Amino acid sequence: MRVIFMVLIFAITTNALGQNSLAGSTFDTQAVIGAHAPQVAPFAMAKETRARVFDRKFLVLAGIATAATMLDVATTTHCMSTYANCQEGNPLLGAHPSTAKFYGVSFSMLGGQLLASAWLRRKTPNGKSWLVPPMIATAGHGLAAALNLRTMQHLRSGQ
Repeated sequence: MRVIFMVLIFAITTNALGQNSLAGSTFDTQAVIGAHAPQVAPFAMAKETRARVFDRKFLVLAGIATAATMLDVATTTHCMSTYANCQEGNPLLGAHPSTAKFYGVSFSMLGGQLLASAWLRRKTPNGKSWLVPPMIATAGHGLAAALNLRTMQHLRSGQ
């Protein structure tokens, strides 16, 4: 039993001594691995990532601007078709434009504003200037729709 115990201690100590020895006195595996390792670039090529232009924020603002434009067009065309005293105030459209002209000009201008907003978002992804065109469209058409509703209320009451 003592002999087996001494052999185990000898085997364990030789492994421990081999691990603590200097690299020059043992087989140098790093030199062998380094000689056959493939050449790797020291840095990886960074992918240029672009910020998403048409994300949830953009689509929500575009939807709100489109809804405001549709409300403005609908209230204006309803007022002009129902009451003789109603007329359009936009000089691009004239006093009594057709419905097709009204939709064409209004939605073309909205498309230009949304295109400008997308261009601003692509050029300045961290900026907030892209918010301005859809907010202006929403405010302008929302105000126009509210004024159309007020005008129809006044014309309905006979004032």
